[in-house]
Amino acid sequence: MSNPAPFPKEASLGKPVCVFCGSSPGSQPIFTLAAQAVGEALTREKIPLVYGGGRRGIMGVVSQAVLNSGGYVHGIVPRALMSRASEHTPTPSSTASSGTPAPGADLKSKEGVGKDLLEDDVDGRLSMEVVGSMHDRKLKMAQISTGGFIVLPGGYGTFEEALEMITWNQLGIHKLPVVILNINNLFTPLRKLFEDASESGFINPENLSLVSIVDLPEGEAANADESKAGEWGEAAVKALRDWSVSDRAGYNLQWAADENHVKAHPETASQIPPPPRTSSRALSLFTTMRFTSPSSSRPTIPIEKGHVPLLDRHIARLRRAHEHFAERGGEAVWGDWPGDEIVWEALQRGLEDSERAKQGDWRVRLLIHPGPHIEVQVLPAPADAGPFSLTFPPPASSSRRPLILDPHATALEDTLDRDVWLYKTTQRAHYDAASVRGGPSHPEVLLHTPTHLLETATSNVALRLPLPPKGDAAGASEHEWVTPCLAETRPFLDGTVRQELLERGVIREGEVTVEDWERCRVESKGGVVVVVGFNGLRGVWAAELVQP
Repeated sequence: MSNPAPFPKEASLGKPVCVFCGSSPGSQPIFTLAAQAVGEALTREKIPLVYGGGRRGIMGVVSQAVLNSGGYVHGIVPRALMSRASEHTPTPSSTASSGTPAPGADLKSKEGVGKDLLEDDVDGRLSMEVVGSMHDRKLKMAQISTGGFIVLPGGYGTFEEALEMITWNQLGIHKLPVVILNINNLFTPLRKLFEDASESGFINPENLSLVSIVDLPEGEAANADESKAGEWGEAAVKALRDWSVSDRAGYNLQWAADENHVKAHPETASQIPPPPRTSSRALSLFTTMRFTSPSSSRPTIPIEKGHVPLLDRHIARLRRAHEHFAERGGEAVWGDWPGDEIVWEALQRGLEDSERAKQGDWRVRLLIHPGPHIEVQVLPAPADAGPFSLTFPPPASSSRRPLILDPHATALEDTLDRDVWLYKTTQRAHYDAASVRGGPSHPEVLLHTPTHLLETATSNVALRLPLPPKGDAAGASEHEWVTPCLAETRPFLDGTVRQELLERGVIREGEVTVEDWERCRVESKGGVVVVVGFNGLRGVWAAELVQP
């Protein structure tokens, strides 16, 4: 379902951001002052506002602040609320060209003033949309707001909207920033509720990263300081930019067959048909890559193919997987391969949209859904990802990721299981289960059969194994780097970096056993790098071998 953002392309705006907030101004001036600062900050960053369409309270303040400072606003109003004065729409202030009025004056829109609905304002910066229900309103907001969500003070409705967007992050319906501003410490109890629920076993600790509850740098005292209310705008924008989610957060469920699925880049639907409804075992294909902006001071536009490491290998990987599943599952479901160039153009658009909003370091997921339909997800790279590097082996001084041997051996059950081991798909239950067995302190879990090593839940691996002594010469053996070889009974993902390293000749395929792991674990106590992982997100990384 395609819902392109209702903002003019010629304005060169960033990704729209939705603000959830109350239709009441609250009991303290700090609430409206902070809301005004957020609206002005969005305009400074050329971020258009999506909101609930009301003109009263915090809702009216933030929307009017955006308009008065020259920004763009799109409101979404349920039909049933159009008759309520609290849901009247804002109107552009005549003071827009001369500055923003003082908070508490024009920014606090009066009930019952102005038209019930404006199709557009005089200079095209305000648009409104009427929908049939509260659910439709929230869905439309989420579809348009590809830049994420800011939560300002509010009541039941605000809480419900924020919690649903967090839940969607957890379920994999989208992966977007959800930033809650702890103005006047209103949301401190909510943070404690989340933490208590996690400690009580109801929220996975990794899933706490799916939402960011933001304080000012000076902490709770500053949060409640009215004189610092103007700092909340920059705090909101910074939190959107810095948002990062744990690799192991969420369930990454497959929602592509749902007609209400929120697409990160719905504009691709005009080129490629949306996915049809399929069976409960529907899956999509994807590959994960890294893009780091060459410039920290200006956007990298246009983005060229050479800017994306191993791009050709990533696209070829998707093409091979599509060919396999089209042959096995039928062309009626998967259709024809859209073409390498169309896939690249979709990826390029997604990256350039993110670069316009902020120059950064990105984790990029490129997905092919049945149909086929292309989806691009661009998220900040994890804070612990480090610079992407293909240097092999990594130096002994490099940081290391804890790696644990899976406590349980892996066994295949049927043909489909074999397919999802050989091709990277959104059916990743076997990886998720291994990560759970590894526990929260071990980001990498090495899967294996009863006798042979396979891969981690995120990466291929290579082990530093000794070569037999040459001839009759005594002394220390030489070493070589060996990655597990694919076999009929031992399938796993043949990753893009693995292919690159094999082609360069710095690793070779071979039989790698559980006994080899134990040998390396003993040798690693001397500080030597003996196991290396590699994937499209992190490049080559050194492992710290951990005892279960």
